[in-house]
Amino acid sequence: MMKKAISLFLCLIVLLSALAGCSKEVDENDKGAYITMYLTDMVYDFDPAHAYGNESALRIVSLLYNNLFVLDENGKVKKSLAKDYKISEDDNAEEYKMIITLNDTKWSDTQPISAEDVVYAWKRILDVSNSFDAAVLLYDIKNARAAKAGECSIDDVRIYALNEKQIEINFEGKIDYDQFLLNLTSYALVPLRETVVKQAEKEDDWAKSSAQIVASGPFRLRKVNYEPESAGLILERNSYYYRDITKDAYDKSVTPYRLIVDYTMTDEEIKQAYNDGKLFYVGDIPLSLRGEWKDVAEVKDALSTHIYSLNQNAVVRYYNASTFETLSSNKSVYNSSLVAGEDGDKIFAIKEVRQALSLAIDRDAIANEIVFADAASGLIPNSVFNTSSKKETFRKAGSSLLASGADISAAKQKLSDAGVDASKYMFAISVPAYDEVHIKIAEMVKASWEELGFHVAVNAIDVIDNQHKLLTTNETLAGVKDDVFAEDYRAGRYEVAGADLVANSVDAFSVLAPFAKNFTGRAAATEQSIDFVVPTHITGYDSEDYNSLIEKIFDEKNIKSRTSMLHEAEEMLMDDMPVIPVIFNKTATMTSKELSKVKYTYYGTPVFTKTKLKDYQDYVPAETE
Repeated sequence: MMKKAISLFLCLIVLLSALAGCSKEVDENDKGAYITMYLTDMVYDFDPAHAYGNESALRIVSLLYNNLFVLDENGKVKKSLAKDYKISEDDNAEEYKMIITLNDTKWSDTQPISAEDVVYAWKRILDVSNSFDAAVLLYDIKNARAAKAGECSIDDVRIYALNEKQIEINFEGKIDYDQFLLNLTSYALVPLRETVVKQAEKEDDWAKSSAQIVASGPFRLRKVNYEPESAGLILERNSYYYRDITKDAYDKSVTPYRLIVDYTMTDEEIKQAYNDGKLFYVGDIPLSLRGEWKDVAEVKDALSTHIYSLNQNAVVRYYNASTFETLSSNKSVYNSSLVAGEDGDKIFAIKEVRQALSLAIDRDAIANEIVFADAASGLIPNSVFNTSSKKETFRKAGSSLLASGADISAAKQKLSDAGVDASKYMFAISVPAYDEVHIKIAEMVKASWEELGFHVAVNAIDVIDNQHKLLTTNETLAGVKDDVFAEDYRAGRYEVAGADLVANSVDAFSVLAPFAKNFTGRAAATEQSIDFVVPTHITGYDSEDYNSLIEKIFDEKNIKSRTSMLHEAEEMLMDDMPVIPVIFNKTATMTSKELSKVKYTYYGTPVFTKTKLKDYQDYVPAETE
């Protein structure tokens, strides 16, 4: 986490203080509140389809983009960009359709949001040349899976823009339409405008700066500052955000005028500013303040599980003292040549090794240290629905599949059974350098695995200036940074990685299916050939039994049978252990008494559209860039 004593935020606070007492009467033309807020993790990628690798990114993306449908805090599907939908079935003709009609609304640059924007965004996710886990959310659409597997053209996917405002969706057969609507609440599936995305891709990586983002949500991205000493965001009201024109004027569609997001404050500065009433919202509570604030924070179950991903294709190196010193200094995180079989063994490909590493982790101790967390009892996080009826969660309906405490003796026996001498091997745990929670967990996991005899390093991977541009042209773009950890993780360039597995949907299938071939959402190839091969999961996990079970679940139309098989799939996965669940994450926030009507979606993202700031006219600084 980036921390500096002097920050953009504090400069703003000085300005706000200077203006305090200069109140004016509220009138129709008043622009509204400037809400100062703190978040821990800087966002380096605003692509909605990538947001699920970073919960901080998801919070911001949810403010910039709007869905066709949204899931409110009670888990109820509500129409948003969608005005209406109609289901059409013809069993004789085997035709099953849904037509969605959009509301008449606009992008932040005044262009209408069209049916073509929806079609483009969804086909982008399904395109064989792109890797997106969210592809599985659209596999009920006719030819969607085939296109992702390279078996047909993306043009064969049966999604059409009938006109400017209507989308026709054709399905493979009769489906659970309630479940499909739940999937459409995922922020990964928001509309995108093709001309904007492709122009940004020509210039650089898409969705890195304010100039590349055209918003459909309540706020637009006014400014991004990646500099460590002043890192932050400014989000500004989107005047064209959809609203009921009979009730709200354009400039009153959202009450706050700006959200000023700071990432640089020290823990003491956060505490002081919040207690002084100058910091109105703390979206991430730093570790050092969690114990003090645990009884007053607003805590909710998050739709994510903190996991340790084990790369089964990585050759785990034999221990060498000098090499290990280099490995421990963040200078040698991953060596791709090792995949070819040099100087080590693929011990993570051995199930008993993966099981041993899981048995050695004290989940209770980690959850207590993190404070806002529960020891993981499975892979599926709290709040994921057991069925589309939403009467109970998947977790409560299922059994506990993981021990909460460590069993070092059992772990050592697993290694012995596998014929693996832990002391022979060394490897690195990769985590993002900007996330203090990930680093703390890594340190505790490292200590547990060292008890087994392994030599373990924690490599905190930092962001760099425009990595892709740097590697390809030896040039960098000013003011743009890349999340190297996220890029390496998605590409499988790691040995062990600590990451958050965030549910793309509230359906357990969206979490479980990507571990099966044909459901990974990974890019298979850019050219079609006889030798076309569908990639395995990012971990290299490939189980014929698991693949077969996921195929059966996908085809199963009986809700009770489908749910039973989903629990069976989780049990199988927790036996094979391609990833190790550690804790179920929780969101914990602090909201100033000056701020009211902050709401949340079921995904845990904040909603500021009706937020009120008491005496906000005292907190309106002069216009800044």
